[in-house]
Amino acid sequence: MVKKIVCLLIILFLVAAAVAGCDFFKRESPQEEVPDSGEDSEETLANMRKTIFYFVNEYGLLVPVTRDIPWVEGIGRAALESLVDSEEMRAELAEKGLKAPLPEGTQVLGMTIRDGLAKVDFNANFLQTPDIVTEQNAIDAVVYTLTEFPAVDEVQILVDGKMVEKTPNGNQLKGVFKRQNINLEKPVTASSEMVPVTLYFKGASLNGNFSYFVPVTRMVTKSDNQMKTALEELIKGPMENTGLVSLLPQDTKVLDVAQSNGEVLVNFSKEIEGYGGGIDVEQSIVNSVVLTLSDFPGVETVTIQVEGKAGALPEGTVLETPIYKPLYVNPSSI
Repeated sequence: MVKKIVCLLIILFLVAAAVAGCDFFKRESPQEEVPDSGEDSEETLANMRKTIFYFVNEYGLLVPVTRDIPWVEGIGRAALESLVDSEEMRAELAEKGLKAPLPEGTQVLGMTIRDGLAKVDFNANFLQTPDIVTEQNAIDAVVYTLTEFPAVDEVQILVDGKMVEKTPNGNQLKGVFKRQNINLEKPVTASSEMVPVTLYFKGASLNGNFSYFVPVTRMVTKSDNQMKTALEELIKGPMENTGLVSLLPQDTKVLDVAQSNGEVLVNFSKEIEGYGGGIDVEQSIVNSVVLTLSDFPGVETVTIQVEGKAGALPEGTVLETPIYKPLYVNPSSI
C-alpha cells in the first residue's frame, strides 16, 4: 500500500513539473567547470555558482541536489558547511523531504586541495552519528560533494587533526576515498565475478513537493557489455521499501549498447513506448537512461534508438540527436 502511494505521488509531481515546463537536464554541450579559484565563468551568474550537494531523503538515501551558492574564496569549504545540520538548514530542506547529512555542530577546522586530493579536518562532532548507515552517509556526502569540483578526485578525512582508523559505529575512515558505492543496496565485495553499477531511479518526497533522481549502487555479475547489464538492471527496478521507482516498462528489452569514443548508442525494443503516456514520464525515462550510462567512464553523449531507428517517442521527445551528459542533476530552488 505504501509503495502504491509513493508511486502515485511521483506520477502526480511529474505531471506538475511538465506543466511548469521544468526540465531536469540541460541538453547542450557541457562547459568546462572552473576550479576552486574564484575565476569568473559562464557557470556563475551574479556571483553565484551552481553546485551539487548530497542530502539525505526520508528513506535514508543520499540525493544529489543542485543549488546556487555564493561564489566565494574557498567555495569547497563553504559547500561542506552547507552539509551540516542546523536549524536554518532544517527549515530549508524540510519541505522537500531532505535533511543535512553531517551532525549538528560539525565544523571544518581546515581544508587543503593538492594534486587532486582534498584533505578535510573536522571537529569531533563529525563522528556523533547514531548508527552505521547515518555515519556512512556523512562520509559519502563529503566525498561526493567535494569530488563534484573538477580539482578534486580523492578525499581524506581527519578528525581534530588526526587520522582515525575506524569510526565509533565501525566504518573505515583511514585512507583515501573516491566516488564509489553510493547508496549500496547490498554489501557484496567486488570481485572478478561481481562488479558495481550505478542506476538512477526516480524518487519523491512523501508530501509530493520535490521529485528527483537517486543514484543506487547494485552489485551485478560481470559481463562483456556492462552498460547493457546496467540498463537491464534499471528496467528490473529498485528494491522494495526504498521509495524509488523505475519508469521503464518491465517488458522493455535492451537490444544493444555500443560505445564509440565518448558516444554511446543504445537500442531498445518497441516496448519502451508502452509507459502509458505523458511527456513528464517520457522525459524521466530518457533522463534515467542517460544518467545511468553517463556514470560510466568516458561517456559524453547518449543516442537512443527504438528497434534500430532514431526519431521521436510517442509524446514527442526527439531522439535524432545525441543527448549530452548532464551538467547538473536535480536542480532545485533551495
